[in-house]
Amino acid sequence: MNILFAVWAAVCGISMWGMIWYGCRKTIVIADMSKEQPAISTEAGNTEAQTEYALLFKAAQTDEETFRIPLPKDLKPENIVMENRYMSGELWIYLEGAQEDFYRQNSVYGDISLIGSGYVREWEQGIILRLTMKELREYRSTMEGSELTIVCSRPRELYDFLVVLDPAYGGSETGASGYGLTEKELTLEVARQVQKNFDVQNVRLYITRTEDSFVSGEKRLELAKELGADLYIRIVASSDKEHSEKYGITGFYDEDYFIPVFGNAELADIVTREVTAASSNRAVGLFALDDGSMIKGLDIPAMELSVGYLSNETEETLLTQDVYREKLAAGIINGIREACGKLEQIEEP
Repeated sequence: MNILFAVWAAVCGISMWGMIWYGCRKTIVIADMSKEQPAISTEAGNTEAQTEYALLFKAAQTDEETFRIPLPKDLKPENIVMENRYMSGELWIYLEGAQEDFYRQNSVYGDISLIGSGYVREWEQGIILRLTMKELREYRSTMEGSELTIVCSRPRELYDFLVVLDPAYGGSETGASGYGLTEKELTLEVARQVQKNFDVQNVRLYITRTEDSFVSGEKRLELAKELGADLYIRIVASSDKEHSEKYGITGFYDEDYFIPVFGNAELADIVTREVTAASSNRAVGLFALDDGSMIKGLDIPAMELSVGYLSNETEETLLTQDVYREKLAAGIINGIREACGKLEQIEEP
């Protein structure tokens, strides 16, 4: 009996040790928040009232475009938030519960050729690691033990199609205004709904702004060019106070720039039709862009989508409702899905 008990105890001990070892060494995927609402406030990017210091870096032999970040031993995966801030060319990593002193002795190491600079600062209940990247990348990260491994990939390596969604205005630029609602608020909220519910397979959605901030037209177009984007959709609103009875969905396209097979007119037609159907609204029609439009001359299928008239009080009231904004977003998503399907058919031999 004593021998049997000893064997049983030994087996349990070995099993328990194995479970502990596995729990410490297992690889855990860390979620990339770049496709969701920003989890880290823009106040974290304000360095005027905050102290930050440079991270330590060390080149080391790893896989190409892969680097590793040592972590405090008691840090858990749920305490890590990673955000791809591609509009500012930065990767932010929030470590809840971590102390900034840890990175005075520990270096980020590996293939650091894509990293221009890096800083650490205190924020809320932890710290933020802010890495300035030299080129736009997608990031995949895993946690193994007390180390975060980040693999950088070109977007085209991971997705078949890249789409830029551009909510007009922002910050000091309000755009059109109605009876309390501004164009910058409306376009941002619709874009956020698209981002929240986006489910098109093999398509990566990039949004030029996810907060009420000013982004120059040059920077918005630069994103599309750097990505080599396949589609560009700018969300706007209409206003005609002399004819306040006007309402509905309108599409605008560059008629002066011809793209064979599938171009601006085709994209505008698909998206306008899908948004009109999803919202059960009225289609105003398709029109040529004004000469001063920011997206004139883009060499990819591009359009402006007006989601309604802020000068129509009844429609403006509708545009303030979350349920209706979700319908507009669903139509945009359907339009992107159909447009990418058309592009895929064109590419097939």
